[in-house]
Amino acid sequence: MSFPLTESASAAVCVSTLLVFLPGVTAQHQEDVRNSFEFAARAADRANGDDYTGWFKTFRSTLINIHWFNQQDGLEQEVEGLVFDSLDFSDSERELLIRALNALQQKAENEDALKLFNQSVLNEVGQDAIGRLLFIGGGSYHGKYQLAVCSERNGAVAVSTSYARFQVNGAQYRSVLYSDGKVETKTTISLHVLGLNSELYERVRDSIKRRLVDSGISEQAPVSGL
Repeated sequence: MSFPLTESASAAVCVSTLLVFLPGVTAQHQEDVRNSFEFAARAADRANGDDYTGWFKTFRSTLINIHWFNQQDGLEQEVEGLVFDSLDFSDSERELLIRALNALQQKAENEDALKLFNQSVLNEVGQDAIGRLLFIGGGSYHGKYQLAVCSERNGAVAVSTSYARFQVNGAQYRSVLYSDGKVETKTTISLHVLGLNSELYERVRDSIKRRLVDSGISEQAPVSGL
């Protein structure tokens, strides 16, 4: 079955993943990717809580069970400097991710998507959370997220995703996140490439969509202004 191609890039938040769809990914395959990622992330959240090493293993195995396949696994490495400088994407893909993240944070129409992303990225903590991953008072927190790019060539759908885990100790809030000589931050990142077997996925597409709808909760949202 063929679907009409999209002519421009788009983006969405799926639980704790910021997904960018390159031009040429059909609307149907965008929906398949969003639903697959939400379905797999929910399964990983239920099974692992804040065990973020086990989290990605469950996420990936869930995708494989619904007719995705593993194409590449990169070694986990500690990030030195900016996360975006460590991403193994092309310059154009990195630029699209930066634009999507800026739109997510800055545009009022993306308020719900930003709230979903923040809540999904962070583990539960004792402090009251405020916007953009900052906290009131001292303490520690950790979390995980993915920055992903989806492409389609001749009907073949692939997602390159960078899975990041972070740990911050001694964080405090005074308008900005500042160290006060006490903050320790560690972030690790690993690249994975996953492919979708579209023909086999058609057999489970309606079932997965129905299970997500029947839950009564949507954990995906479009990001406008890309």
